[in-house]
Amino acid sequence: MVKQIRRIVAGNDSTGRAVALSDGPSPDVRLDPARPGFASTRLWVTDTTPARAKGLRETVNLPPSLDPPPRGSVCRVVEYPPEAGYIEKITTENVKSYFTSMGSPAAATARNGLPHPYMQRTASLDFCWVIEGEITLVLDTGEVDVKEGEAVIQLGTNHAWANRSGKPCIILINQHGGMLDGTPGQFPGADTPPSATYKPLAGDYRRFRRLVTGQNAEGRSCVFSDGTMPNMFPRATGAVFSEAWTIDSMPIDLRANRDGGYPGRPLSHSPPPNGAHWRIAYTPTSHVLPESIKAKELAELQAMNRTGGTERMEGGRHWSMHRTPSVDYAVCLEGERFLVLEDSDVLIRKGDVVIQLGNWHSWDNRSGKPGMMSYVMIDGEYADGTRPKK
Repeated sequence: MVKQIRRIVAGNDSTGRAVALSDGPSPDVRLDPARPGFASTRLWVTDTTPARAKGLRETVNLPPSLDPPPRGSVCRVVEYPPEAGYIEKITTENVKSYFTSMGSPAAATARNGLPHPYMQRTASLDFCWVIEGEITLVLDTGEVDVKEGEAVIQLGTNHAWANRSGKPCIILINQHGGMLDGTPGQFPGADTPPSATYKPLAGDYRRFRRLVTGQNAEGRSCVFSDGTMPNMFPRATGAVFSEAWTIDSMPIDLRANRDGGYPGRPLSHSPPPNGAHWRIAYTPTSHVLPESIKAKELAELQAMNRTGGTERMEGGRHWSMHRTPSVDYAVCLEGERFLVLEDSDVLIRKGDVVIQLGNWHSWDNRSGKPGMMSYVMIDGEYADGTRPKK
């Protein structure tokens, strides 16, 4: 039986207060009869950037597609069952039927000589995180094993996912629209900013693998880089932001092969105008903080407010209530967190997905154990439909 994915949609109600608009399993789950146990759960779609937030309640009623809208995004969670029981039985018709049912028959790239029947390529930049299990990423030039707690970033990569373990593997996949036309350049692209002043963060911090893939000059998919996320930002509260990637503008030019997480890239709390970013936030066990730490944390967050989009609420239900002009895909990767809204607190656990529509909120770890979240923030508007004042 496939795992249901809990989705909380937060935004403004009819009175303008930030509330949980819905809370339950996502209604858009697509199966593949040829792969028993396979499930692709779509959580949200943005059809443009800046993304719309005001008045939205649902977007997965849009037509299905493995490609995100050209200037938009898709958040989905995919469960891959162990393939040993079916892979030798897969036919060309099985594969064709699957890609057609997903609304993207042209995404299928499998042909004689390719290493996997479900090879595919989409015009997208994909942020992937293994939530549970382990899996093999199949490329034109080789294979890479990826396990729970590791990130893969794909720049319009021809690929397949092969689960050769004995247990299901669950992957969070956030896709952002891009352009594939033209000859790929080298990685990192020539326009990647220099990082002469970059110094790796010293200390005993938890670090995360970041695997970047794309197409080489011959048009074959390959690994561009494989290491830890280079940009880490410790906070006064003991939390650490690990910045995986930033999209400067949509749609993304996938041909440039630019490293959106180049070493030394400065941190911005809100995403850039017309762009997006992906960060992993690791939080300590502490819940009760002294006022001096809170003040330092707020000062640090204000220094991170490079775009001017993050607004702070005075006298809210939590000392760090804020809002950003963005649509956020927030996913609990480890432990548990409380989403603090204007009228209530919502407890989320590993695998739960929160869609935030520019609303007031904060996050609180009350569990007594460390926790970890994934945040993809897409430039948009506040929940009331306004944009930051210039």
